[in-house]
Amino acid sequence: MNLASLLVSSETDEVPDFESVTRMSIGVSATMPISERWAFQLAGGYSQRGGKGDLTEENVNIHLTLNTDYYELAGLGVMRFPLSGDRVSAHLLAGPALALEASCDIAAEARVEGTSVEINEACDAGEFRLDISSFDLGLVGGGGIEIGASESVGVSLGARYNFGLLDLDDSERDVLKHRGVSLRAGLVFSIG
Repeated sequence: MNLASLLVSSETDEVPDFESVTRMSIGVSATMPISERWAFQLAGGYSQRGGKGDLTEENVNIHLTLNTDYYELAGLGVMRFPLSGDRVSAHLLAGPALALEASCDIAAEARVEGTSVEINEACDAGEFRLDISSFDLGLVGGGGIEIGASESVGVSLGARYNFGLLDLDDSERDVLKHRGVSLRAGLVFSIG
């Protein structure tokens, strides 16, 4: 599960204050031990991001929701801490993540002097056209716990924070960056 938000700044005052949205994240990862305490993790997945906000101008109220979906690949350094024998361990991880846009759409609901208008469209078309970069680069950091049910199978619980480094607004008028916390749960399989 992603708790995604957007950092938006502009030279104009016409920028909504974006709030976080709850979206989906799913993926797989492979962790390769380097030593007893250190490992390298290669993770790939599908991550949904975005934000929602309100903009009020004279007699117009607009509620915007931006949904962006990405295919993401991350290379993470992992530091492990045994907690209870070989069965329970904690870990910290950090590293870069590269994301390629799968889709982008914007939904807007405008109320003008009592009349409502709704728009749902792709980011690169229509009235609310946004020039958004098709890739993103972020810095990921987080941690978690692994609980072994047997020698080869376990459960993993964790959280990751993705700090977007790139300005996604290709128009160069505004600054638009992703931020997000991913809450993760999964199965762990030991091979070899």
